This record gives sequence, structure tokens and C-alpha cells, in this order.
Amino acid sequence: MKFLRFTSEAAARAAFADHLIDGDWPAYIGTAAVDVVGTIHRPTGNMLNDGVPEMAALPGFHINLSDSVQGLEGFEIDAPATPARVFFGAS
Repeated sequence: MKFLRFTSEAAARAAFADHLIDGDWPAYIGTAAVDVVGTIHRPTGNMLNDGVPEMAALPGFHINLSDSVQGLEGFEIDAPATPARVFFGAS
């Protein structure tokens, strides 16, 4: 599994330009599955007045791939300790 981070959705779309289908994200690039996670939010540790945890956005726009895709390797990051999402069966 490959984790990709871009500075913004626009940067991700530019990197995926050859793979977009009528402007939409592809489900697959070759045999690599594509999971567009987007902006990830994590609790800040503070609670809002209604008892809901306050959330803050992590930097970047995130996409997961089931395998490397040529031309996108430069956006791969190390696997996070606690990923927001993973593919079923991914280790």
C-alpha cells in the first residue's frame, strides 16, 4: 500500500491529470486501486460546547494506492502509524 500526500487537491489533480476520467478520479490506474481520502481531520484534544471533539485538518490532500504508479512515486510518504484509511486486507 502506498500513501500519497499533495499540497492541495489542485496539486493532486495536476499530478493525476493523465489518469482523470472526464475530470473524475479513477478507481484504478492499471491494477493499482485508488482511494481519494482528501483532507484528514484529527481531534485536537479540546471539546466543543456540545460535547463533540474539536477537529483540526492535517496538512495536505491525501490519496492511497494499492501499489506504486509510475510518475506518482515522488508523492509517496512513509506509512503513517495510524492511517485514516487502508485497503481491506492491507498489512
